[in-house]
Amino acid sequence: MHFLESAYQASSVDRESAEWPPHPARIFCSLVSVADPEDPVQEAALQWLERQEPPVVRVPVLSAEAESPRVAWVPVNAAVSRPGHAVLPGRTNGGKPKTWPQRTLGEPLVEFEWEAQPPLGVLAVLAVLAKAVPYVGRASGHALVHAAAVPTAPSPAAGDPEPGEDSGQEVWEPAPEQRGAGVRQLRAPYGGYLARLREAFEQGQPAWQQAQSFPYRLHGAPETPVVEAVAGPYEDVVVFAFPPSFSLDAALTMAVTGSLRSKVMGMLEEAGHDVEAMVAVHGHKAPGESARLCAYLALPFVGHRHADGRLRGVAVALPHGLDPGHRRAMLAMLLRQGGGLRRLAVPTLSRPVPLTYVSAGSPVVETLKSVRPERWTQASARWTTALPMVLDRFPKRNSRLIEESVAVSCQLAGLPQPVEVEVLAHGAYVPGARELPVSALRRKAGERPLPARHVRVRFDRPVQGPVVLGSKKNFGLGLCLPIDGWRNA
Repeated sequence: MHFLESAYQASSVDRESAEWPPHPARIFCSLVSVADPEDPVQEAALQWLERQEPPVVRVPVLSAEAESPRVAWVPVNAAVSRPGHAVLPGRTNGGKPKTWPQRTLGEPLVEFEWEAQPPLGVLAVLAVLAKAVPYVGRASGHALVHAAAVPTAPSPAAGDPEPGEDSGQEVWEPAPEQRGAGVRQLRAPYGGYLARLREAFEQGQPAWQQAQSFPYRLHGAPETPVVEAVAGPYEDVVVFAFPPSFSLDAALTMAVTGSLRSKVMGMLEEAGHDVEAMVAVHGHKAPGESARLCAYLALPFVGHRHADGRLRGVAVALPHGLDPGHRRAMLAMLLRQGGGLRRLAVPTLSRPVPLTYVSAGSPVVETLKSVRPERWTQASARWTTALPMVLDRFPKRNSRLIEESVAVSCQLAGLPQPVEVEVLAHGAYVPGARELPVSALRRKAGERPLPARHVRVRFDRPVQGPVVLGSKKNFGLGLCLPIDGWRNA
């Protein structure tokens, strides 16, 4: 990419600074923007590119965040049927200009290098698409884009400079580790990205929500030790899968988890346990009591390009600090007593749903990893909701207070204070995750319908899952997916 002026104008997700280094997903989206979706040849070339491993990114060594962002008025994306005399074209009266953080470049050249040899036909199509790209980042970031195959460089001999050294370039390479000092997350193409972008365009959703992030490290940067994971609020997770050909609408989440809770309490009573004394099981805490409660979870199929968001299984999460006797009773009841938990009655269904216990590493349901414990329990510094979280309180008009409310919810759930919180008004961050109707957010009639949102949080170190957020976390809403691992599922 040869920029026509020495500036790169593109915002980071939080819009606080310019995106740097440029994310590979940007150039892919630029190619998609000029491609003809009805042309199967162009679609095939883009699909070939999205399936490759993330590229190396080469950027100028001399670059700096601009002291002031670019400012401009922009047209309002709404038609005014009967404008008054005080309405000016292109903006509303009393509006504010839009700003774009930008990066000043010592050399207006950025390169993305995929270590793959494309078929000649694919290369020709990518070259045509690249030539048609008018800008990258903001529309005023005019650039000349060129695609070519280059010969593989020989490995440097002893004493020779490393790649990028003395060339005026920094080289950002995909990193094997997901975290650590110096590791940055860059959005890059992945298998199914093109289809997600097409679908988002039809639904009027932003392209950045469809992206996946990959770890990158600056070439030659010193290695740093990996930070140990923080224990989450749950110690054991017992997972059960529905039959392979069976699934339930995610709107039934609370009905399913409520039924699971009733089933667990009923089985404990049949075994002679004093369920009334097992506060963590039934969840009715006395005022001021701080004991962690069991969480009853429904597991949706999300995070895959073919994900539909439907429920494929259930789980019971036992918290740290649970009374040892109660823990033994729960595990014995779920796994051994009378053959363990094998059926679950679900409202709207005339017959109980058969359940199959899924242990860690189990090959059960080989092609569907949503019902594997490790899918939800692996450590990750970044998490996003697979099922929307119900806020713990009503947000005020200031939308920023929603992020603050989510941060408080993390602490209420027994998690560290997040260093970054993102909240969507509509839509979700991962493929398949759904918004739910208000009726699916209440356990009983007359309950206050608190708002629900899909959110994304980042902690300063990895946290062991499962992570469940919000006022309905004990009934499965707010179940989160570990971002550092979901793309491989």
